[in-house]
Amino acid sequence: MHYRSLNFMRYIHKNTLSELYFAVVLKSLALSMVGIFVPVYMYTELNFSLNQLSYFFLVWALLFALLTPIVAKIAAKFGLKHMIVASVPFEILFVALLVLMKTHDISYIYAAIVYTFAGAFFWTGFDIEFAKVSDKKKRGSEVGFLFFAITLAGIIGPFFGGLILTFLGFNVLFYVFTFLLIIGAVPLLGSHDDYEEVSFSLVHIFKKKYAKDMLAFSGLGSRAVAAVIFWPLFIFIMLGGYMELGILATGAGLITALFSFYVGKLSDRKGRKKILDIGAIIHSITWAVRLFAYTFFQLFVVELISGLSFVLASIPFNSMFYDKMGKRNKIEYLIFKEIGFTVGKVITLVAVILSGNLIVSFLIAGVASLAYMLYSEK
Repeated sequence: MHYRSLNFMRYIHKNTLSELYFAVVLKSLALSMVGIFVPVYMYTELNFSLNQLSYFFLVWALLFALLTPIVAKIAAKFGLKHMIVASVPFEILFVALLVLMKTHDISYIYAAIVYTFAGAFFWTGFDIEFAKVSDKKKRGSEVGFLFFAITLAGIIGPFFGGLILTFLGFNVLFYVFTFLLIIGAVPLLGSHDDYEEVSFSLVHIFKKKYAKDMLAFSGLGSRAVAAVIFWPLFIFIMLGGYMELGILATGAGLITALFSFYVGKLSDRKGRKKILDIGAIIHSITWAVRLFAYTFFQLFVVELISGLSFVLASIPFNSMFYDKMGKRNKIEYLIFKEIGFTVGKVITLVAVILSGNLIVSFLIAGVASLAYMLYSEK
């Protein structure tokens, strides 16, 4: 068994794509094991109001866009894989701050800053590296496997996290969380690192040929805020408990994970744009349907269809995104994407703050999901 484990680690160490999968899966597993789903935890355990929650993520969104070019410059000096490794202490500190905020008077601004650093370091390094090492001919399958692995880790994590929390306590769970993040980063430390020259011009953002891409990124930023922050909070409010939320997410997530694998292979064989457009239309409709879902069964069905349609649109989209990134100035295109995403995030967050109603985010997300259709392979 020990020999097989060594062979497994050697294989990961020799294959950069495997290193990336390993790092992102263990990161997803660790975060889901801790069981702190940030928006719900802040709303219920830290007693954040809807506006406070929105302001937290507004700070996070704006800082993320500002940090990306800075992190890119750091990556040019220290390497892309080292950026992923550098995210680990920030992830650990962020979760520690959330726990401490329950008993200590700590401003959410500090947590937002740490959360931003964790995300900026990880995703800047990951996105650029993935664009460099993934195979253009098999990119749909590789992105599909990435979605499958992340979703599966998100399903397994809460189960084992719950067991550890029940029988061994939170301290042990926090140590396991820390251990998983570190182990996920270990193969990246000793392998050859990649460096990407930093040269970009914000003037290119305003070129006419990039207008559709910018609108697409902005729309997807708006959709992401509604899906990641306000939809889980809505489910929690409707069902009234973590367990119900966990069961719903696990059931829908398992089916979505298996579907991801299929869509990845399909997008390599069929027209990616056609698959993306079908997924975008269905996903847009799910946001209108959410307004009429109240029971567990209704919410489960909406969550399932939403997840399947999201995968249908997102896997071709991400495959096309990494294709474009591989052919262009990677740093510039990544910064371009983050600016677009930030514009979309800010629009949704400000709308919720001004209206005081999270349902507004669903209406915006319904329209914004159609932005997938603006994205093309050219």
